[in-house]
Amino acid sequence: MNYLKNNKQSLNLKFLLRTLSIVLLGIIIFSCDTDDDIPVEENNPPQTTTGYSKIKNNEWRDHIGEEFEVEGILIEENGIAKLLIDKNDYYIDGIIKETNYIYIDKISDLDNSINFSEYFGKKVKIKGTCEENENNSIQISSELLGDISLATIVINNLINIQILNPNIIIQRPPIISICQVYPAICEFPIFENNKTALLYSGGINASYAYKRYWNDLKLMYAILRDKGYPENKIRVVYKNGIGEDNEIPVHYAANQTGLNEAFNYLDEYTNSATKFFLMMNNHGGGKDNFGRSSTGVFDTDGDDNRGSISDNTDEQYFYYNSSTALTDDYLATKINELQFGSMIAVIKPCYSGGVIWDFKGPNRVIMTSGTEFQVTYSHTSGQYGEFTYHFFAAVTGKDPITGATVNADLNSDGQVSMYEAQKYILANDVRPEQPQYEDDNDGVGTSSPSSTGFGSITYL
Repeated sequence: MNYLKNNKQSLNLKFLLRTLSIVLLGIIIFSCDTDDDIPVEENNPPQTTTGYSKIKNNEWRDHIGEEFEVEGILIEENGIAKLLIDKNDYYIDGIIKETNYIYIDKISDLDNSINFSEYFGKKVKIKGTCEENENNSIQISSELLGDISLATIVINNLINIQILNPNIIIQRPPIISICQVYPAICEFPIFENNKTALLYSGGINASYAYKRYWNDLKLMYAILRDKGYPENKIRVVYKNGIGEDNEIPVHYAANQTGLNEAFNYLDEYTNSATKFFLMMNNHGGGKDNFGRSSTGVFDTDGDDNRGSISDNTDEQYFYYNSSTALTDDYLATKINELQFGSMIAVIKPCYSGGVIWDFKGPNRVIMTSGTEFQVTYSHTSGQYGEFTYHFFAAVTGKDPITGATVNADLNSDGQVSMYEAQKYILANDVRPEQPQYEDDNDGVGTSSPSSTGFGSITYL
């Protein structure tokens, strides 16, 4: 009997201890101030977490001066660092959800002690105080992205940044050297005077101006020169008006004044027989398939309510360091002010299919990385856009990274038409995007281009 009694008491004690352990564990989990800040593993994007929402919400200014501990993958562009929850956000050419990233800064005393670029692509833990971002570029863009985008964690002690995973989760893409990859392309042997081109990339602000946009513009510039576009008839509009290196010129800053000056300049060189080429490469804003807006602009003229589309949203493609929206309607106005005989438009940003209706016209080929309602992606290497990467391969016959020979010449006539380039893109684009094409002036994009349309006889 004593044995049974003692055994029963022992079981009751074990049950009590187990219950207390569960209760204590629950208290620890649910009382943690930064539980929402802890991301799931990078290869398994979060499903239920709200990201950095305990800091980045409409009341974030109430937390200024408070200390937080956050984890994520650190990336750095142009001296601006931020943490990402999901590595895939780095490869999307759209705006990152505010609760999925947070800016990271440091006090000036740590300028010589912490170099954010050394942590690029690694998972880190950071402790710091919530402050307002003071970078001018971030301040200006907050007028478009919202006040919440200014929330920043500031490190005030060297020990408050720790590497959790030494593996590089996001590779920093290099800035390519065009003449090393394509030595023959840099000879620029023949020029045709009646070709003009405009290459554009804004980048929104310093943290969003990814190096892949510069790589895209550089390679496109070299290809155009190789195809006979004279140097004085190509205008490059990029970021703050300064390139990442000196391999190609930058003529104007990517603001409204710079873009207008580029169009005005080209207007002096265009006539009814001119071939005009346009590349837009940047982030994009619009409305997705679920009706969720991502910094699109309210449609004031009703042109985004047509056929089966009724989203009341103009797509925008962003200036750099500007609170002014750059819409598809405005771009169409500037394009239509030019005189030209034909146009090729290669449009990379998210929601790029939204320009098709606006850019339509006779003798025009419009190629976009996705539909009007899709976010679009970079190549997995991060060196180029996915869509532009395959476009470059098609028109040069060479993989931009490996150098391997590719063949997009479907009819074996020795040259690649825009129709053939689009067919190659459609066959090789592996991202969750649907490149669109229009060459018949109906303003409707398609993933099944016609082999007899205007694009089949149109070449760079």
